[in-house]
Amino acid sequence: MSEYPDSHSAALPALAAAQRVHGWCSPQALEQVACVMRVTPAYLESLASFYDMLETSPTGAHSVYVCTNISCSLRGADELFEALRAAAAGDEALNVRAFECLGACDIAPMASVDGTYVGPLALEDVPQLLAQARAGEPVLPDKQLAARPVADPDADRAGAAAASDTHAGPRKLLFADIDEPGLATREVYERRGGYAALRKALAMAPGEVLAQIEASSIRGRGGAGFQMGKKVSFLPHGARDKYLVCNADESEPGTFKDRELMQKTPHMLIEGLVIASHAAEVSRAFIYIRGEYVLQAEVLARALQEAREAGYVGENILGSGHSLSVVLHRGAGAYICGEETGLLDSLEGKRGNPRLKPPFPAIQGLYQGPTLINNVETLSTVPTIIEMGGERYAQLGVATSTGTKLVSVSGHVRRPGNYEVELGVPSRELIYGLAGGPPEGREVKCWFPGGSSAPVLTAADLDVPYDFDSMAKAGSMLGSGAIIVVDDSTPILDVAMKVAKFYRHESCGKCTPCREGTNWTVKMLERIDSGEATPMDLDIMASVQEHIIGNCLCVLGDAMAMPIGSIIEKFRGELEAHIEAARERSGLGPLGASQAPPAAQGVLEGGA
Repeated sequence: MSEYPDSHSAALPALAAAQRVHGWCSPQALEQVACVMRVTPAYLESLASFYDMLETSPTGAHSVYVCTNISCSLRGADELFEALRAAAAGDEALNVRAFECLGACDIAPMASVDGTYVGPLALEDVPQLLAQARAGEPVLPDKQLAARPVADPDADRAGAAAASDTHAGPRKLLFADIDEPGLATREVYERRGGYAALRKALAMAPGEVLAQIEASSIRGRGGAGFQMGKKVSFLPHGARDKYLVCNADESEPGTFKDRELMQKTPHMLIEGLVIASHAAEVSRAFIYIRGEYVLQAEVLARALQEAREAGYVGENILGSGHSLSVVLHRGAGAYICGEETGLLDSLEGKRGNPRLKPPFPAIQGLYQGPTLINNVETLSTVPTIIEMGGERYAQLGVATSTGTKLVSVSGHVRRPGNYEVELGVPSRELIYGLAGGPPEGREVKCWFPGGSSAPVLTAADLDVPYDFDSMAKAGSMLGSGAIIVVDDSTPILDVAMKVAKFYRHESCGKCTPCREGTNWTVKMLERIDSGEATPMDLDIMASVQEHIIGNCLCVLGDAMAMPIGSIIEKFRGELEAHIEAARERSGLGPLGASQAPPAAQGVLEGGA
């Protein structure tokens, strides 16, 4: 509690600690936390019921979370979950649950067993996995994420210099050699030149550091693509109680780049965080990391301790006069906390509900103070910008999308993983050249350029340059840089259903268009699957998506409406064929030209 300006911020860590002791957030656990924190049990219960990782009823001693979101689903996660659930039926020691995206799409299908990520999993792994979990033993050691070998250089995986021969040339990129053994330690990071950029930045005035960031024209790597330098400049000069928050709540389905950065090169993030705090004249920083990232939080905590011991974090850093305290804060499972104002509410010890804007966080953010929020990849790039110089960095990529980008590629590709490229490379090169393309005999049906919230594109769009503006012109968005590939073996309705169900589950319920629209869209998709829908229902569903977009406090409603709208637009023929086939299977008969469609009834039943 003493680490935070407001002790309520300790609520999530306290509930997590109580759950470790009691096995769940029991009434007794809530009362104990309430007594220590001097809050009401009702307040704590409202938090426990909001976050997925806080259990509000007795569960097994060992948790097995199976990711069933779109990237894992495309590789057999639904069958894996059913097999695990059936095999664990009646076993009170095991808590087997389907879980939304766990940020490990590169090892799909996968599961988190008591916080340890294992994958890719096959059905034959089920008996051994459950037996080892039940016994509290290390689960499938050879398939654990932490035990994975370094990347295959021939596959250009995991942040290797995967530059295009035609676009980027043989240039060594920012995150090259990320698999070097021991890079997560300060010793190895310093040996590779780590913290030299921090020394250089601390010898400069804050305004000079900001000028370099502005000259780089780097756009945020978390989804919105807003220029980092402008964000910093919005903070009022001379204001007291300013804050810097690193958004490490990487929850967009298809995205897993920040997970790898924190696990393999945490000191790069810390160095970037300290440099950014100097530019923004901030003395207090928080890293909000998603609760599912157990290993990464442990690695980052060790790295922070090493940085403190070396004087890179703390009071009077390297004798420069600049001071910075850093608190590592773990979330508890809520996609909405990736939205910056939802994150701030969660960090303050509340449910992760988005705030009305304006005021924007740069003016009134964490604890009502001016706040700079950037994600892991953005901050991890800052040391390179200072080392290279902003203008030189801006020569990478293209004019409106400078620099390099880590791109997570998953789904129906032969080599899923993280690839670093200069922005502006052809998308085909990422999907086919680096990730190997779809399996033998399959073709790309559609692909999400920026995670599941991005409008889908088709094979006809594979040659669109991969940068912010080109993706926007193509009718989609680059987002956080997560490409999900769907091949022609998957019905498009299955894809739409996965997307809609995810956002229905993750909606905080604060906004009516999002709360009702996500639920109604799922029901309409179920009508299509059962054959009860008509072609007019597709028109109504497309119209509803348009009315959701732009009418919510945050973009979660838009995040469902944009891909669903694009699926209806681009795959209407397949959806209509699905309706006809479903009607035939259910014995309803073909739709007649004069048959009145029950679309209005569907709207009323859906509650919209």
